[in-house]
Amino acid sequence: MRRLIKIILLGTAIATGLIFASGCSATITTDAPAKEKSGKSVVITKAEFDKIQNGMTSKQVFDIIGGKGEVMSEAGEKDKPGYTIMYMYKGKGAAGVAGANANFTFQDGKLMAKAQVGLK
Repeated sequence: MRRLIKIILLGTAIATGLIFASGCSATITTDAPAKEKSGKSVVITKAEFDKIQNGMTSKQVFDIIGGKGEVMSEAGEKDKPGYTIMYMYKGKGAAGVAGANANFTFQDGKLMAKAQVGLK
């Protein structure tokens, strides 16, 4: 079990680095699109990010943000113990900050890690 947790944390760290690296090269305007309940253009703010706490269910997190983000990685089988999924959201950043984003990693439906870069 400890080895699985280490693997998941390593995967989360790698995915976060990739998200950060890819987000920094993107051109994003500071006028983020309005949220859509369909989840296609869900944008997160720093205030929403700060409301979210480890241990929350995925539903609680999605309700705060207004929908699901883009799936960045999955490990294990859905509905089986240890299933882990990471979602990434584009973020509303400060003027001049390109690539603002946040990601959330859930294991067995509960938030186990969150990270953000440049959210306003």
